[in-house]
Amino acid sequence: MKPMQLEQSTELPDLTPMIDIVFLLIVFFMTVASLQVKELIPITVPVAETASLPEDRSNRIVLTLKEDGSIFYGSQVIEIDEITPLIFGNKQINQDTKLYIRADAKVSFKEVRQVFSAAAEGGVLNVIFATYQSDK
Repeated sequence: MKPMQLEQSTELPDLTPMIDIVFLLIVFFMTVASLQVKELIPITVPVAETASLPEDRSNRIVLTLKEDGSIFYGSQVIEIDEITPLIFGNKQINQDTKLYIRADAKVSFKEVRQVFSAAAEGGVLNVIFATYQSDK
């Protein structure tokens, strides 16, 4: 009895579907990354001599205060009385929720303090403020 010989195929597998999927993933991630950058409202950030970047910037709710007194959660305008329920809801989902306040340099501290107080009522006590580090 003669042993069976396996035929070796010289054809390469069709890589077109895999290339299509990789291309779609690249387009998806580029689109999502650009949307996240556009969420931040442009403001003039104040300068501080002792500014530093926190090591852990995860789980932060970003609130932006503009010079005209408007408050933004991402790119959505919210009122001061909406901050406490917003933060409380996020705390229910993630106990480690923190707050990142981006206030325009011309915003009075009274307005920043109101946001800070509303956040404290919602249960967030860990707050960082957006600043540029001074060259001094």
